[in-house]
Amino acid sequence: MKTDLFLRSFQILKLATQVGLKEFQAKDFKSRLEQANLIVKNLSNLKGAAMKAGQLLSLNLEDYFPPEAIEILSQLHQSAEAYPYEQIEKILKKELTANTFKKLKNISKIPIGVASIGQVHKATYDGSDIVLKIQYPNVSKSINSDLKLLKMLAVSFCKISGKQMNLNLLFQEFKEILKQEVDYQAEAEYQKLYFEKVTSLAKNSNYFFTVPKVISELSSKKILAMSFENGLSLRQWIKENTNPKVRHQLGGAFLDLYFSEFFDWGLVQTDPNPGNFLINKKNEQLEICLLDFGATKKYDKIFVKNYVLLLKCALEKDKINLKKYVLEFNLIDPRESEEAFHALFELLEVSIRPFRQSVLENKDFDFSNSEFLKATQESSKSVLKTFKFSPPPHSIVFLHRKLAGVYAILKQLEVKIDLSPYWQKILN
Repeated sequence: MKTDLFLRSFQILKLATQVGLKEFQAKDFKSRLEQANLIVKNLSNLKGAAMKAGQLLSLNLEDYFPPEAIEILSQLHQSAEAYPYEQIEKILKKELTANTFKKLKNISKIPIGVASIGQVHKATYDGSDIVLKIQYPNVSKSINSDLKLLKMLAVSFCKISGKQMNLNLLFQEFKEILKQEVDYQAEAEYQKLYFEKVTSLAKNSNYFFTVPKVISELSSKKILAMSFENGLSLRQWIKENTNPKVRHQLGGAFLDLYFSEFFDWGLVQTDPNPGNFLINKKNEQLEICLLDFGATKKYDKIFVKNYVLLLKCALEKDKINLKKYVLEFNLIDPRESEEAFHALFELLEVSIRPFRQSVLENKDFDFSNSEFLKATQESSKSVLKTFKFSPPPHSIVFLHRKLAGVYAILKQLEVKIDLSPYWQKILN
């Protein structure tokens, strides 16, 4: 494994030298795209932080850069290849005691899930089915070097786009979340905390949230062991269940979860990947199993309160106070033009329309209506055309990643929901 790390470090160093030479030799549009291709081609062959951070980069900067640049970055969304079982077994033996490893039975040779920083295998322990989330070697040691290269790439794209964005805070946010995602002990603690939190949401409702139980004696910084949970993937469940009433129940469950996470707990699992949810139905009650807590973030009460005030100002079209909060949340750089501020206010006005429709017009919001999404996308593009200095807002970039994911789920469910109770929850 030390050899693997040496070879990886050598590849990164060689790539950085190549990129540096290209940067020195030419600075036109074509050469910068060649530079980007060089970085992505090499990083896509390296597991770990490179792939994960590259995905974050392309998602959060999609509307900031030219389509040619985003097309290059999208290569980092390719499916990760599974690690050979022989290597996985070595990791298990290194992380676990010999006696504990002997208790593991029927470990699947082929993983049931593969991601950028690890893979998941099914096994049996003390007679029960379990899953083992196992991290690839040296992933944590690659974060700094991988992010340095990706930042070089992002800065190059900024120059292509004629923007003067300071990306330091955004990449610091990426680094913090990646450092957390490779610490499976921290994830285990968040998973236990969620297990306690979600049980209270089942009261007086037609759904029940659950979380796999962590098996502490099999877990470490590189291994996360938990109970195996059955259920349909969210995509499969939506495909098989067309009953509007049941779909409405599930849509309400996802809204309740998000509003409880942010506004009540100040604790948000920020990865909205549909693969992080399993759905069952037991005795006419939906059971939703939540998975993967590596990207969980905490938000303090002052942050939540100011976010509520931002939403309130947007609903009431209070531009004086709205300007204060958009600056506080780094939604815009103070150096931007008045045109940019106006465009941002317009975007916030469009974004708050679902609540305005329910609160002021007493109408359910139709999440299947493509007009709202179209208006939001057009308004967002108008904003980014006027921005010169403003990068994606680091303080809410992961929160809004989750919010966009919840909206996408509700859109797929094609539900109509009265949002006024949720607005009241925000105000309270």
